Amino acid sequence: MKTKILLKLLMVLGRMLPPSYSRPFGKSAKAVRYRLAAAISPNIGRNANIEKGAYVLPDTVLGENSGIGVNCEICRGLTIGKRVMMGPECLFYSTAHRFDRERRVFNGYTEVKPIVVEDDVWIGRRAIIMGGVTIGRGAVIGAGAVVTKDVPPYTLAAGNPAVVIKSLLD
Repeated sequence: MKTKILLKLLMVLGRMLPPSYSRPFGKSAKAVRYRLAAAISPNIGRNANIEKGAYVLPDTVLGENSGIGVNCEICRGLTIGKRVMMGPECLFYSTAHRFDRERRVFNGYTEVKPIVVEDDVWIGRRAIIMGGVTIGRGAVIGAGAVVTKDVPPYTLAAGNPAVVIKSLLD
């Protein structure tokens, strides 16, 4: 019950408070959102940033010095490593609608397919990350990409569906 109240508070208050980069109240707003997030999930790393309009769930893992961007939507089963940056309005979906073919109706949701974002990843604005995906360490996801398959470490992936464009090690 306490967690649900804190989550609602983070969702409502988090939308009202300014983004962390605004002056003069951004740092204070960041601190308030961080404290609420840490009370909701025990897996929020030091100096993590939950931006305006973003939130965490009780099973969210957010590594130190990482951030959830402005107005991002997250999901159950989300693990974000250390030093991960993401732009605004990124979407994470670990479930999908279940379709009952016999009755031709939607019938609840599928099982959670966890999403893992490893350390040092950059995710561009409005990227969509689907369930069961792992984004490898040091990868960059282009703005607007729809990631439906694993992304190898140190690569740039973009497009819909996202494909690896190049290695970042060359």
